[in-house]
Amino acid sequence: MSIEKTYGLVKKGLHPSTLTDSLDVVKQVEKYRQFWKPVRNNIVLLAESHVYTNETDFATECKKSLLEILFPNYPSRYVRFVYCLGYGENELLDGRLEDNPGTPQYWKIFSSCVANSLNDLGFHGVTKKETPSLLQRLRNKVGVLQEMKKRGVWLLDASIVGIYRAIDDSETKEKIIRVCWDEHVKDIILESRPKHIIVIGKGVEAILRYRLNKARISYTALPQPQGVRGSSEVLSNYYSEYQKICSEFS
Repeated sequence: MSIEKTYGLVKKGLHPSTLTDSLDVVKQVEKYRQFWKPVRNNIVLLAESHVYTNETDFATECKKSLLEILFPNYPSRYVRFVYCLGYGENELLDGRLEDNPGTPQYWKIFSSCVANSLNDLGFHGVTKKETPSLLQRLRNKVGVLQEMKKRGVWLLDASIVGIYRAIDDSETKEKIIRVCWDEHVKDIILESRPKHIIVIGKGVEAILRYRLNKARISYTALPQPQGVRGSSEVLSNYYSEYQKICSEFS
């Protein structure tokens, strides 16, 4: 089913007061996703959703002059989605956003997915602390995304609408994710026939466990990166799992 029809079904099943992205935001997120879709999909990273993006933030643009240097024809509209280079990078935006933290944990996941060695997962290239130069950091991020595409590693979300920062009710989350899976996401995965799926978040895995098993999809479930707590060794082992799985299947 098209993303527009799936969006309509999601909205139909929600209370009118439920906070959701506009259809334009959802379509922009999908545009970013399709930009990095591999020719051959080996690994799907199945997360919960992008972060809810209001209309004021959506009106913001990334600086096209910088995007042209980094990657000609790259989408420029701002959404709170890791594939949007402006998310977490205020210097890349035409207008500064007060609340623009980005998701550095996902950049560490991406970097881990394409690392050639467990001894160097490449975090230094995508973090502000270790690569303070905006242009160099963005070049490194684009390099990671290009390598992911080359190796067939692709980020999908279980929900087409932003759940984080918008919906706290667990029953509503489950309803949205199940509708999106049944009407849209499942078909994308089955058509692309990945070798393996990494489900990011035990909550997502719990909601979709029956459906994943019914579809006979091979997967590994790992915790949400924000939920991983402990020593540096614990965190290192968490990201190392991505490197091991992606090395095996891509």
